[in-house]
Amino acid sequence: MEKLFQNEILIRADQNSVQQFLLTAPNWLKWNWAIGKIEPVAKNTYAIHRDVDALNKDEIVEIEALNNKIICQSTTGRLEYQLIFELTEQAGLTKITETLYPTNNLHLPLTLLAPIAKHAFNQNLQVLKDLLEVQVTKL
Repeated sequence: MEKLFQNEILIRADQNSVQQFLLTAPNWLKWNWAIGKIEPVAKNTYAIHRDVDALNKDEIVEIEALNNKIICQSTTGRLEYQLIFELTEQAGLTKITETLYPTNNLHLPLTLLAPIAKHAFNQNLQVLKDLLEVQVTKL
């Protein structure tokens, strides 16, 4: 698989809290502004609906944890992909490395799509960071 893009961010929260937050699919509504609805369809598998125009307005996503990674496998949308969040502890912070790998032939020029997608996903990561850091300071 060839990656489309990669983003990184540091969060003032412990790795376990970040992992549990990402594994809980309904939490995605809190940090991904485009998602309007998430419904479970099977164990660790969710139907995601976006309220805005997007490559994948509707998709099925399976979410699993593997060591220090959260792996999200998207199917049934125009862009099928694997989104991997790799979590590492760094001086009391958690570094998230987010990498997106397309898994189907989209028939679009990915070189044009990559910077737009990278920017949108990076904005969502910033919201995730702000949300988790506020939660940590409330504890």
